[in-house]
Amino acid sequence: MKKILTQLILLTFLIISLNGFTQEVEFFNADGFFSIGTQSNRTSSITLIDIDKDGDLDALIANGRHWAEQNYIYYNDGNGYFKLAQPIGKFLDASYSVKSADLNNDGFMDIAVANDNIQNKIYFGSANQNFDKEISFGSISPSRNLEIADIDNDGDFDLILSNRKAKNEICLNDGKGNFKNSITYGNQSDQTIQTKVVDINKDGFLDLITAERKSKTKVFINDGKQNFSKVIEFGNEEDESRSIDIADFDNDGFLDVVIGNLGSKNGIYFGDKNLSFKRVYDFKSEHSTYSIKVSDLNKDGYLDIVEGNSEERNYVYLGQENGEFIEIGLREDLKDDTYNIEIGDLNNDGFPDIIESNSGTWNLYYITRKK
Repeated sequence: MKKILTQLILLTFLIISLNGFTQEVEFFNADGFFSIGTQSNRTSSITLIDIDKDGDLDALIANGRHWAEQNYIYYNDGNGYFKLAQPIGKFLDASYSVKSADLNNDGFMDIAVANDNIQNKIYFGSANQNFDKEISFGSISPSRNLEIADIDNDGDFDLILSNRKAKNEICLNDGKGNFKNSITYGNQSDQTIQTKVVDINKDGFLDLITAERKSKTKVFINDGKQNFSKVIEFGNEEDESRSIDIADFDNDGFLDVVIGNLGSKNGIYFGDKNLSFKRVYDFKSEHSTYSIKVSDLNKDGYLDIVEGNSEERNYVYLGQENGEFIEIGLREDLKDDTYNIEIGDLNNDGFPDIIESNSGTWNLYYITRKK
């Protein structure tokens, strides 16, 4: 009897410990009160950046996708609320991505917008935050994503466009915010939805990793002269990959790639010295994933994953010491079209928060906090 009682006590302690660990943080939305605006636009992405340089993360909202809608800047009040906003540009755009950096090296943040089959735009910042000076950049293409990075190592920011059924484009900065010269990567038939920019082979040059619809994931190796002719492919050619993120999940010194798929299981492809990505961790459940992001949400030293899904619940996967994940669902009552997940510390409490870009409904955010 004493042995049985001891076993029951140990079992109870184990259950409490496990439950305590899985619930050490919660993702609090306050029943929908935490939203970035109350408009129901076709939001394709939200980018967090301190655009007014006041020490907190503001939100750049890309709206429209295939249709003309207004893009916005929402300003953080320092406590994680967005009660002040302004439009980006005087025209409505069919936008997929809005990013920001000081593109002309004048000390003010500028805004770049990637559009669907209309001109892409740059709005230059100034002391008055009006963003009223604008230029176009790149070709008119079905752009789906935009990244900003110094791809040619010349000390200024270049613009990397991901295009669906068109060659992808790198618009090179002349140092003054002009982007007249460009190079391409990929094929005309590629359906690139996203490009991540990272030095995957650790040679000092930034490489390009793409999420492709109905094609394998591709790694474009930079030879140091901005030639991307060496291409490494991995993954399932039949997957409709919509999103990727990069991190070293197993702490072996090689970067891994997590892929979010629409209609098939997501997976982590582990990197190695040969860039073969042969070892794969498959998620247990299949979801219609539009966006996938990596962060250490609970600050325990293990990488977590956030999954933004189409017309179903979104999920957080808390990483464990053994390489497994604990699945936690976000709001069970919501089955929105989450086109993009962004992660950042909105309220400056040290914990990364989760932001959803939802098409046709409010853009919600979840504050990560200890229970």
